[in-house]
Amino acid sequence: MNRRSLPLNALRAFESVGRHRSFSLAADELGVTHGAVSRQIGMLESLLGLRLFRRSQPIELTNEGQALFSGVGPAFDRLSATVDSLMSPSDHTLLVNAPPTFTMKWLIPRLSVFQRRHSKAEIRLTTSTVGIRSLKLSDFDVVIRRLPKAASELSAHAFLSGKLVAVCAPERLETCPVLCAEDIKKHRLIEAKSNESVWTQWFEQAGCVKPPSADFLKFDEMFYVVQAALEGLGVALVPLSLVADDLAAENLVLAFDGPDVNAVDYAYIVTPGGHGRPLLNAFCSWLSEEGAASNQFSRTVI
Repeated sequence: MNRRSLPLNALRAFESVGRHRSFSLAADELGVTHGAVSRQIGMLESLLGLRLFRRSQPIELTNEGQALFSGVGPAFDRLSATVDSLMSPSDHTLLVNAPPTFTMKWLIPRLSVFQRRHSKAEIRLTTSTVGIRSLKLSDFDVVIRRLPKAASELSAHAFLSGKLVAVCAPERLETCPVLCAEDIKKHRLIEAKSNESVWTQWFEQAGCVKPPSADFLKFDEMFYVVQAALEGLGVALVPLSLVADDLAAENLVLAFDGPDVNAVDYAYIVTPGGHGRPLLNAFCSWLSEEGAASNQFSRTVI
């Protein structure tokens, strides 16, 4: 198909639906009605003679739809990034998206080091736990997430250990020591709703039965989990890198040196619009440098 015949509006609607897995969310993003999006998708499917979506809940891409999405998504990201770079040619601004707890406990306390090296740089931070594939990548220069090694197709660069440790306030162990894995059940356990599987893995590897869900103190975000542990409300299973400073200051202590749960390391992904920018290259190098130093420090506090 030649360029003049490309159904750009339909492809734009398709990309949005494919990214959100929702006609309604795509309609909200594009500022049109649900029916308008549905008609664009229907027109595109008729033009191609292919079925692009399975109308399930949530909707799913067919094999043909996935093949089209793998080409259309990055193409729109590159187009948007190119237009943005022409509208904002300054290389002094970096748009960074990262998880909220990582941002507050690790990134912000270290950011002054980067700012001293690059005094003119403006780092604009936004926080989110949304998966990479659900983000509009053209809105950011670099995205940071905990990503498994299997996500290599995303060109992710791991820079910070995601090793998990069970921690609590010192006074909890003074009144109720933990001498074996079973003893940890004597304490209230804390978990984030988005990360409930880690305690399950911990108890499985320790050869213990996990307590009932009602025995857990649950929070929406990991930051609240860390804060609850600092306040003495229970034992939390959290990334060592995010609480190493608190362990060093003895605000927290290791509750029990238990089993290693499969850790998912922190990694950064440079979006299509960020490649080749000197400031972004410097920021990524700094992340790797700080991550290596943090990993080494973390090993000294446990």
